[in-house]
Amino acid sequence: MTEGTGRRTVLKVVAAIPLAATFGLLVSPLMRYLRPTIKPLDILGPSDQPKPLEDVSFTKGDFPEAWTCLPFMFSQTYKEYNPEGMEVRKIPGFVVRLPNDEIVAYSRICPHLGCIFNFVKDPEECLKGYNFKPEGPVFACPCHLSVYDIAQGGKVVSGPAPRPPRQFTVKTEGEKISIVSLEAGGIA
Repeated sequence: MTEGTGRRTVLKVVAAIPLAATFGLLVSPLMRYLRPTIKPLDILGPSDQPKPLEDVSFTKGDFPEAWTCLPFMFSQTYKEYNPEGMEVRKIPGFVVRLPNDEIVAYSRICPHLGCIFNFVKDPEECLKGYNFKPEGPVFACPCHLSVYDIAQGGKVVSGPAPRPPRQFTVKTEGEKISIVSLEAGGIA
């Protein structure tokens, strides 16, 4: 009987090896599903969230008065499993000096359908082109006429946009103003 039990145990182990291997191979895709921002088989590694390629810098002298608005291009790297190991995306933005001397920066990509919006300083021009008369300067999208109030944190004041545009993090050190990162999220 001991010899039969030994054979059964060996046969069970031999039969279990392919099952264990199959379940082992399912662990990596399952972990990628549960935590999609990690490398395959790197459960404890750092996430591969988008990172800025380089800071965009201005000086306080670039903003001589309230409502000075400057365009810029922000480069951000995204981890990709391609030969280069990453993809660089350029995100257009506006940096604006508000009347209270605060510097804010927003992505120019409209959260409605991804069009590139404009800075409109004159309320009368906004009324003519976007069918809405704001109280001050705004961002306005020419595609579907969404209007964003910059003084209220980019609040949607007209049009179909579901939310304000994504905001950049602005860091000020003395005279230097740097745009260092972009709020996470997509277009819609």
